[in-house]
Amino acid sequence: MKSIQKIITYCLCLLVFVLSLAGCNNESAANIILDQATSVLNVTNGAAESSVNDQERDDYPNEAKGTVHVYALNIGQGDAFLVKVGNEYSLIDTGDVAHRPNIVAQLQQLGVKKFKNIIITHGHEDHIGGFLAIAKNFEIENVYDNGIITKTTVENSYRRIIEKNHIRHHSLHKGDVVDFGSNSTFIVYAPWEDVIKDSKGKPDLNNNSIVGKFKFGKFSMLFTGDAEKIEEARLVKEQNSKLFARVLKVAHHGSDHSSPTKFIRSVRPEIGVISVGLHNSYNHPGDKTLARLQQEKVSIYRTDTMGIVHISTDGKAWQVETER
Repeated sequence: MKSIQKIITYCLCLLVFVLSLAGCNNESAANIILDQATSVLNVTNGAAESSVNDQERDDYPNEAKGTVHVYALNIGQGDAFLVKVGNEYSLIDTGDVAHRPNIVAQLQQLGVKKFKNIIITHGHEDHIGGFLAIAKNFEIENVYDNGIITKTTVENSYRRIIEKNHIRHHSLHKGDVVDFGSNSTFIVYAPWEDVIKDSKGKPDLNNNSIVGKFKFGKFSMLFTGDAEKIEEARLVKEQNSKLFARVLKVAHHGSDHSSPTKFIRSVRPEIGVISVGLHNSYNHPGDKTLARLQQEKVSIYRTDTMGIVHISTDGKAWQVETER
């Protein structure tokens, strides 16, 4: 691009010089031509830079600084993923009400004292229920959710303590980017401004889950909340191969209503992590979802049988360890 611009600029200058030999009026005309052409050149250059920056933000690896640790906490039937970047901590979902003592204990054991970010993917209790206990035990800088208000008792408590503790609160939608520290980012692909509705015309909480990719160097992990086939199909249509990630947080605890083959093939993960309770009443993870993951040669890690799943990376290589 730069070499082409130099050639164009040289040709324009030569044209001005030749025309200037013919007289003052032609010189003025030539200068006008040069100014207009330079203006066009600058606009084109700006558009190219914007396009490259957008592509780098998503498809190209960030320069990794330090190390990252991702923990799928063992809290039972719910989601809580701790992301440690350098000395900064972020949490994606907070488990259920019943998980509060357990999740606080696990976070303390892992050395957490303060959160840079907490992301609540959607308002179901097994994702938002532990927030109250976390807010009482840890300092929180930023809280993000999908902006949908359910007015449940648990959500009302969530909003009250955010206000009481003066925590910065934002809603996330497609195109937003959250800074996780040390040049790592969380790129949001969903939900959208147009809320997906259920059969009764109310917001479908699962299918409006925050879906985003955590990126650190060449390492990437796609977080999916409780997204089901409706949301996943739209993501495949809009993003397709941009969903690629080394690790997939398997949606909705491995439910058969999530993770269709097309979605798995768009992500192309090497491993899938399922946060799920042992012998839960929902029969999660579903046999069909497990079969689809296995068919696509995705290695499966699950908290109900393996305990805490720990992924560590320097942005180049990465390893997985389990509690048992």
